[in-house]
Amino acid sequence: MTIGEVRAQSVSVEPIEILEKGLFKKKVYKKCGIEMEPIQLFKLFRDDPGMQDYVKPLGKNLLMSTLLTATAGVLVGYPVVDSFSKDSDPNWTLAYIGAGCALLSIPFTKWFDKNAKEAIDYHNAGYQSATSYRPQLNVQFNGYGLGLAMRF
Repeated sequence: MTIGEVRAQSVSVEPIEILEKGLFKKKVYKKCGIEMEPIQLFKLFRDDPGMQDYVKPLGKNLLMSTLLTATAGVLVGYPVVDSFSKDSDPNWTLAYIGAGCALLSIPFTKWFDKNAKEAIDYHNAGYQSATSYRPQLNVQFNGYGLGLAMRF
């Protein structure tokens, strides 16, 4: 280990904030006064060796969300543009499939937001687990009778 590596490890971590902007409450991430889009947040964590456990789920969710959203835009946009032609009968089935792709992208976006929040909490806590391990023991009654349920 060199002296430069020791200094780099001892520097305090600049916190990342999660902001909601716009009419649809789009998530924007802010670090050092610079606002970042989700892809920029992913690239920031991808290059950070302390965040490797969070990169894979973030990448998968971001990729699926982006692919489905782009596919939805193309599949909805093509029949709409085609409908402007005078002698055209657009294939509206493509638009319906595109709407389905847009709906399918929503869970991936939500999962990305959830994983990004966990990663940001871990990053802001100085690479320490932000949540402590607290199992809960609950008494539950259901159709089978009374029982104990442990929640992790």
